[in-house]
Amino acid sequence: MDAKLAILYLMKLAPLSKCRVDRNKNKIHARHARAQYTRYRRKGRPLVIMASKSNGVEHEWVRGPPPGGSVWKRFGRAIYNSEEKSFLGRTGKRWGILFAFYTVFYSVLALLFALCMGGLFLSLDDRKPTHILDSSLIGANPGVTCRPYPIAYNKVQYDPQNFTNGHPYINQLQEFFTPYETIDWYKSENVCVSADNYGFPETPCFFIKINKIYGWSPDCYTAVDLPEDMPDDLVEHIKSLEPEKQNQVWITCVDESHNSTKIEYPWGRGLASSFYPFNNTDGYQSPLVAVKITPAVDDTVSIRCRAWAKNIIYNKSIKEQSGYTRILLHVNVADNTTDVLT
Repeated sequence: MDAKLAILYLMKLAPLSKCRVDRNKNKIHARHARAQYTRYRRKGRPLVIMASKSNGVEHEWVRGPPPGGSVWKRFGRAIYNSEEKSFLGRTGKRWGILFAFYTVFYSVLALLFALCMGGLFLSLDDRKPTHILDSSLIGANPGVTCRPYPIAYNKVQYDPQNFTNGHPYINQLQEFFTPYETIDWYKSENVCVSADNYGFPETPCFFIKINKIYGWSPDCYTAVDLPEDMPDDLVEHIKSLEPEKQNQVWITCVDESHNSTKIEYPWGRGLASSFYPFNNTDGYQSPLVAVKITPAVDDTVSIRCRAWAKNIIYNKSIKEQSGYTRILLHVNVADNTTDVLT
């Protein structure tokens, strides 16, 4: 039987859009009811015969053209087809299958992700980094920093005549020293503390510290192996101490502008090695060296504060500085302002 004639014959028994003839087996498959054919015939729509070939088997389909009507009517039918009871091309059953599939799929995906993240967090230590010292990005050369920080524009600026206890720089230092209030060595100090406004405004105190690096311990200088470039006053100070007190990271502050700036160390000149290594223990606070400065009047003072230890690399370059911090202090009597850059 000719395939086209067979299809036209079976139009009365099967849907036009799903009739198929398999020429190799001479079988005709129909999957829908005669109602679709009747609907096409009643509306007078032309029929189209289409063919395809796959795996050596030739197939033919009889298909009607897309439904007619206005653009809005066709658009509305694409959203919801009342004849097929479908929304956006899918019936309620097919939408349910789709949602069920993606629900199961993403649930399994989320479970696998949670298991991977759980395994990752179980392998991490909350108190110790995975990579430390030279194997970490931070490295094993701690930086040197200073408090207080400038509030804006890299300048600490205030009017000495209107300086009060509630000044922002006093508040900044009080907040910084709050964790130190329970530490014995801090409670024993009576200079450069909150009671005297940390020396502000006449003789401001700056506090030098080195950054915390997990597992880092200083290789300290002693009286028998002092470097040649160490300032003479520090050399004399170290040699005057008992051997057990020489294991410290020493701090020196030098007036680079060669003014009549007076620099004092009321808390001592070093950071004791007993504070190291830093192992992220509870209640740990970094040791500090207080530097009390009496600057020259109406002149700019540049002060470089350096940390001395065998394993602290000193680089004077401004671009890649290490091992020191700089304080730039200017007291302007006429304007009653003080500017500090660190």
